[in-house]
Amino acid sequence: MLPMVQIVVDGRIVASVPAPQLVGGVILVPLGDLRYFAQRAWYRVEDRSITVQRGDRQIVLFVDRRDAWINGEPGALVQPPLRVGQTLYVPVAVCARALGARVSYEGATHTLAITTVAPPLVRWTPPPAPFIVPTPFPPATPPPAPASRPSARPTEQQPETPVPQPRRTPIPATPSWPA
Repeated sequence: MLPMVQIVVDGRIVASVPAPQLVGGVILVPLGDLRYFAQRAWYRVEDRSITVQRGDRQIVLFVDRRDAWINGEPGALVQPPLRVGQTLYVPVAVCARALGARVSYEGATHTLAITTVAPPLVRWTPPPAPFIVPTPFPPATPPPAPASRPSARPTEQQPETPVPQPRRTPIPATPSWPA
């Protein structure tokens, strides 16, 4: 009977159904269990490939093949991914190391510990504001005086109605852009 293997990711026990398998000295877990330390993991039927990503790191494995692509470089696996029934099993330690995690195995307790490394902090600076060329205010010139219309009858006076006039005094404004 094979020993039960326990997977611990960042101090938390991974409850896996189906359970991890120990095949040829390599611990294989179901593809869905990679979600505990990877951001994305998917299977392509066309070429039977498994791609696992975290940040800018990536590993591409192939079912029943020992070759792999680890962060753009070719590599070889001790134990390739397997399909057992409807479950797809992948080597967990290789995937974790390829994504930048630290992996250690405790033989006495049959525990595989994975410690993810936080991506480096990058100081975020906002993009510079686009420079807007200031446009000068138009000169304050009084509008032309309305031309007087001759009335229909020169003897009759027409009542004057007040016509609204625009404000003629400039409004002081300070520019918001640097001088």
